[in-house]
Amino acid sequence: MLFGKSRNEYAHSQLKIHIAQNKDRVRRIMQICSLIVSLVTIACIICYHGLYISLETKEIIRAIIFGSMVFYVLKYFLFMFYSLHRKEFIKKSWFEFLIIIILILQFLSVSVFHFSWKILNSENFENYYLLFIQLYFLIIVLIELAKMSSSLGKYNLSPPVLMVASFLFLILIGTILLSMPRMTTNGISLIDALFTATSASCITGLSVVSTSATFTMRGQIVIMLLIQLGGMSILSFATFFTTFLSRSYVGLRYQYMIRDMMSTDHISDSVSLLRSIVLTTFIIELSGAALLFTYWKTTGFFVHDSQNLFYSLFYTISAFNNGGFVLIDESLLDLGLAHNYFPQVIIMILVFLGGIGFLTIRDFFGVSYIKERNKYHWKSLMPQTKVVLITTFWIIAIGSVLFFFIERNRTLSLQTTLFDKIFTSIFQIVTCRTSGFMVLDVNNMALASIIMIIVLMFIGGSPSSTAGGVKTTTFFVLIRSVMATIQGKKRIEFQHKTISFNLVDKATSIILMSFTFILISCFCMALAEPDVPLVEAIFETTSAFTTCGLSTGACANWGTAAKLILIVNMYCGRIGTLTLAFALTRHKKESQHQYPELYMMVG
Repeated sequence: MLFGKSRNEYAHSQLKIHIAQNKDRVRRIMQICSLIVSLVTIACIICYHGLYISLETKEIIRAIIFGSMVFYVLKYFLFMFYSLHRKEFIKKSWFEFLIIIILILQFLSVSVFHFSWKILNSENFENYYLLFIQLYFLIIVLIELAKMSSSLGKYNLSPPVLMVASFLFLILIGTILLSMPRMTTNGISLIDALFTATSASCITGLSVVSTSATFTMRGQIVIMLLIQLGGMSILSFATFFTTFLSRSYVGLRYQYMIRDMMSTDHISDSVSLLRSIVLTTFIIELSGAALLFTYWKTTGFFVHDSQNLFYSLFYTISAFNNGGFVLIDESLLDLGLAHNYFPQVIIMILVFLGGIGFLTIRDFFGVSYIKERNKYHWKSLMPQTKVVLITTFWIIAIGSVLFFFIERNRTLSLQTTLFDKIFTSIFQIVTCRTSGFMVLDVNNMALASIIMIIVLMFIGGSPSSTAGGVKTTTFFVLIRSVMATIQGKKRIEFQHKTISFNLVDKATSIILMSFTFILISCFCMALAEPDVPLVEAIFETTSAFTTCGLSTGACANWGTAAKLILIVNMYCGRIGTLTLAFALTRHKKESQHQYPELYMMVG
């Protein structure tokens, strides 16, 4: 007995030694194999949905998908075997464990026990099956992408560079997908596919082709996914899936990127904030989609529930992410929204929430924050939340009043009642700032209204939001600085707080760089399209740079050079002028000595 027990203990200790000596080598080998298998499988799935293929090719793709499933199951259990703490390993990778259990149960129920499921045996089984596998591999690739953050340190890539590269990667993938035959009805040129992918990834909404007429449902789903990934950035989703679904370690550079993107004060706040942001996004979008689905279901606008569900999801994602893409080219009112305020209010709320920023949503609507303010009456909203809400309110209020009086006898004349005119004015001002949804024709608006809309697009939404523009806080800081200068004050103050001059310098730089970028774009546009009117050039370039998406419709007829100018505007506007500048320049250490102050006359 003792001899047998000692032999077992010896074998167990030898096994631990073997695991300790070989686990890193096995992990590296399996990670390389996993990357290859993932890329091959995703390429097969893309070909399956994007290309017209034969039945023999479909069978080959099915075999590859089945083989990749087997590989990931074996990989997971192999990692579990080479883990010294298997319970902790399962806790950290609970989502992968759940997916693998589902895959095993599905395989056993269908292939071994021949269990008859109505859904699985339906004609759409192949579509449901491949959709599930595609979603699974998308999550796996996002997890693998985020885990690679630890290896990016040796390349010394800064958070701005990572942000710039992530959007380039998303645009490239989107362009390839939208160029595939089954994504469009009659094909699409490369420049139009690039334009659409950039517009969707940068949540702009500008379009040079009809989304409904040019793209099939597959193409429209790709556009919807690009809007969703572009609204939060693909790296944010990768980090979310890593930290929330697999409980894995997040690279320090990703944490710095999240901190800069979300404007948090501490690195420790970044990951927890990102989790709450992604979950809040899904909750808001699911709620909006459910409300729109219920409305269209009760009105009977759509014949099939599947079409109703797709339209509800598409418009909810497009509205909350301030994407501005539509599936009906003329107007939102063509979706049965005319004289029906409920769905318009839902869309307006989604646009508003997406435009005020996640930090503001968390501070103002967060249950824990509300309880804390009720418990401690001396606590109030964060200064940034107050600035965002105050600035947004006054912009919407003043803009709506001006728009009503300017357009009451023009585009608003088609509205039958006074309430309709007022409501439409508010709706148009709320949406024209960030999302680009239109219920009125821009071409029929007065010049004063167009100039006002250009200014509103330039200001845009708020920090840490899906909206573009120079941001409301930047505009607020600049206005306070101007007021302090006029009043002869040495300090800039707001509600017993002092606004630092570093913040003023940053706001001034953002506005000056953005204005200069738009001016240069207009100059280049004049060279590319000499016959384009100045107002039209300013309107389109401003809409592209601020990722608003409003358009006069003229850009669809422009040449390749003009479209490339707008593409660059959309990309740079989504990244941000400061982020792009930080990514393209090398920071120099500031010397300790200080020169004498220079005095000159200005103004």
